[in-house]
Amino acid sequence: MSVVDRVMYYKPRRTECVLFARPLPLIADEYPDPGEDFHFKAVFDPDDRHLRALEGPERCELMKPFFAKGGFAMLAVHEPTDQAVSKMWLLTFTPSPSDAKRGILPIKLARDEAFILDIWTHPDFRRQAVSFTVAYEMGRVVDHVFPEKRWVYGYAHKDNEASRNLMTLLYGMWPVQEFTEIEVGRFWVTQEPGSDHPKFGPFSKHGRHSGSGLQVPGRPRSGDMYRDYHHKEGFAKAYLDAEVVDWLEPGPDWFDNDHPLDADGNPATPETMPRSLPGQ
Repeated sequence: MSVVDRVMYYKPRRTECVLFARPLPLIADEYPDPGEDFHFKAVFDPDDRHLRALEGPERCELMKPFFAKGGFAMLAVHEPTDQAVSKMWLLTFTPSPSDAKRGILPIKLARDEAFILDIWTHPDFRRQAVSFTVAYEMGRVVDHVFPEKRWVYGYAHKDNEASRNLMTLLYGMWPVQEFTEIEVGRFWVTQEPGSDHPKFGPFSKHGRHSGSGLQVPGRPRSGDMYRDYHHKEGFAKAYLDAEVVDWLEPGPDWFDNDHPLDADGNPATPETMPRSLPGQ
């Protein structure tokens, strides 16, 4: 590597990002079938052969503490070639400052929150609903292994329209915060101090300071894209011509407008009012 290349390699790169959120469990009422040539696997072991072939041994070694603390990766494996062609990394804990060298942003997660920190699908398979199915297969794992999780976050670069559309139109998420990402080299990443807007939420100093697991920053959910755990149409039905709901005013607020009550007259939770879906 030349001196010029080395300087460019370590030159900080600033990118404006948008953080998205949606409620869990991530149940798919209906989604396109990617076909019989794929299977999906949850990886809790950094030595998994498909993961190492996809990410390389250096990143897998770096991410050993990530797996030890409860994080995992969801892979889609193309069976004819026996190669992983899509991935999702899920963070289930608040990272420490030293995790910046592993490519983990300094997000502050409450006990009921998780964060999708990395998404990728091979270009040859982006029209086969693979990335969509990976998300909902991950949802099944989270519902089983992490039943306490109530919210999942994901983020996209502000100038990447395709990623933002994936979050809003396919994953049913809505924007809750903006921040600036700083990257150095291949893996090291952090948040630019003071770049969080609004000043509450996972990328703020104290994280999401709402007292209820049913609240996140943002405006109440309404309209065609409105979804919550109890929505009678479920989560997964996308309306491509729907108006995307953004925050309207600062402050945490209820994410739904017609939240049902449990037997005690309190806002229902998945435990106090189990939700059944057609076919289950």
